[in-house]
Formats: sequence, C-alpha cells, structure tokens
Amino acid sequence: MATTPVQETLMPSAAGFLTLMHAHGLITQPFTIPGVTRNHAVMVSLTEIHPDGQPFVGDAVMKVCNVAAHDGGVDVRAEISWDSDLPVRVSFLIS
Repeated sequence: MATTPVQETLMPSAAGFLTLMHAHGLITQPFTIPGVTRNHAVMVSLTEIHPDGQPFVGDAVMKVCNVAAHDGGVDVRAEISWDSDLPVRVSFLIS
C-alpha cells in the first residue's frame, strides 16, 4: 500500500499580549499593538476581572464577535451582556 508523504509544517512563533478595559454591551474597540500587521493571525479572549484583580467566570456572558488585524494593531468587536461596565481582560495570541 502506497502512502502519501505529509508536508511538514513549520510552527511560526507566537506572542501574547494582555490589556484591561471597562465595557458593556456591543463594542468595537481598536487596540494599538506595535509590530502587528494585516498578515498576522490573531486570536482574542475575554475574561472578567474580580475586584481582587483575579480573572474569574462571572455571571456576564462575554463574546468575541470579530477580530481584524491591521498594520499597527487589532480591532475587536465584542459583546459583554451586562447593564453596566465591567472590568475585562482582553488577551491576544498573535502569530
């Protein structure tokens, strides 16, 4: 039985970046991240921050809707289902 060779894929390097914001509702937020270009793959997650500074899963539902890398930063559309601003950590994985 013949096998098809598998092309080796090199793993690109990745970088992480964190920032904090206060927000609620549907938002579109630009983030300036030097070195990011429109060709980077960017993953984003949201985490509520407890008053003691620790991340936790609270009662608010948080969704990342869209992510767009551009030269010099990333635009994120997100929804934070709460009636008032919450402290939120935005985590980026950039490759």
